Amino acid sequence: MGTAPNSRAAHLRAGSYDAIPISSPSPDAEKPQDPAAERSVLSAMIISEEVLQDALVELKEDDFYRPANRKIYAAIRDMFDKSLPIDPVSLADYLKSQDELERVGGRAYLLELGNNSFALASWRHHAEMLRRDTTLRQIIDASAMITALAYDAPEDTKEVVDSAERMILSVTDRDIKDKYKSLQDVMESLYNELGEMCQSQEHTFGVNTGFPGIDAKLLGLRPGQMVVIGARPGVGKTSFALNLAAQAAASGASVALFSLEMSSVEIAQRLLSSYAQINLQDIRSANIKPQDWEKILEATTTLSALDIMIDDTPGTTVTEIRAKARRMLHGKENGVVIIDYLQLVSPPPSHRADSRATEVSEMSRGIKIMAKDLGVPVIALSQLSRAVESRNGKRPQLSDLRESGSIEQDADIVILLDRSMTEEEAERNDRPDANVTEFIIAKNRSGPLGIVDLVFLPGSTKFVEVDPHRE
Repeated sequence: MGTAPNSRAAHLRAGSYDAIPISSPSPDAEKPQDPAAERSVLSAMIISEEVLQDALVELKEDDFYRPANRKIYAAIRDMFDKSLPIDPVSLADYLKSQDELERVGGRAYLLELGNNSFALASWRHHAEMLRRDTTLRQIIDASAMITALAYDAPEDTKEVVDSAERMILSVTDRDIKDKYKSLQDVMESLYNELGEMCQSQEHTFGVNTGFPGIDAKLLGLRPGQMVVIGARPGVGKTSFALNLAAQAAASGASVALFSLEMSSVEIAQRLLSSYAQINLQDIRSANIKPQDWEKILEATTTLSALDIMIDDTPGTTVTEIRAKARRMLHGKENGVVIIDYLQLVSPPPSHRADSRATEVSEMSRGIKIMAKDLGVPVIALSQLSRAVESRNGKRPQLSDLRESGSIEQDADIVILLDRSMTEEEAERNDRPDANVTEFIIAKNRSGPLGIVDLVFLPGSTKFVEVDPHRE
């Protein structure tokens, strides 16, 4: 007896995926293709110069599965590039000069293509069919490679997962075509964008930090940037990162926050303290005054609406962070990744180096590659070496980035936070005033350096900008 028509749906509803009967294709089965659609598109390209130009933009050589049709498409493209006339006779002559004429079916096949005037009416639909079949073939190829990776997995299986996700996502990326734009179109778009920014008083092109003085110098956090925020323990780099995460999300960004030091509950407590302006210790001890509950409810509602995703898995590697961030931010236009903090990121098990400095260097390069790969700014918090403690003035420098000089080299932007830790220290002329945190832009590949003063409110772990115009 055959399987009942609705048995597969019943299996799905029951959650029993292992029991679903799935038919596997035979080894000799051909991949998805449509030779008739391929012939139709080639005919339209030969007959109409307008179709030819559009098809060369919309289709690629691999969209033609049959080797003969693929060679004909490549010949048409080459002839167009050389400004040669394209018709069955000229095409035959060109293919003959390449010793390919008989391999594609000879003159008779080319004349047949040139006589199919009906192809002009539906060539776009047939082109979509070719792209669909290409996507299906790519899925089949990606599945085969993923299967091979799984059978021959290296020690670090997270790399296999990341490679598999990248293969699958690249299939969908293929459907996103780059289209040329004339300089006139680009200039008109830029003019309109500048006008809108002026009207809205918005002067950043990337993710907003929410601090006007910082945004004015950085012009926002750009896709592909690696941003390092370094500070001594206790200065408040985690608090600043959480402030930035909340304010970036409030401006419309999606934030993937990887906390290797604090739990998600501790992060939520700090954010609630900052937004509700209630002492963090009172929230931790549940010492909430009756009149504060309304502020807590309002802050909870506001924070819940922000697109912030938290992963507090300890011992995470760069590869795992990249894989998780890709899933978190997939399909979202304006994303940012925050890692707290770099020295707690674990190296891949199979790549442990002889020295900690080498390990940190590898992780730093991995973070920069991740920023470019995901197309989002990646903010990595970093500890500073103890050398800053013994220096006169204790002002942090780029060389203080702990354990590796490659962090400074890989980063597009390096921010150093500096704050006096005691009242005696704050009274010195060479130290920041009490509760003032200096936001030092020590490296900025695409803009100016400078200092922005922030006031740190320790009770609620909140930063407030003092003077956004300080140079």
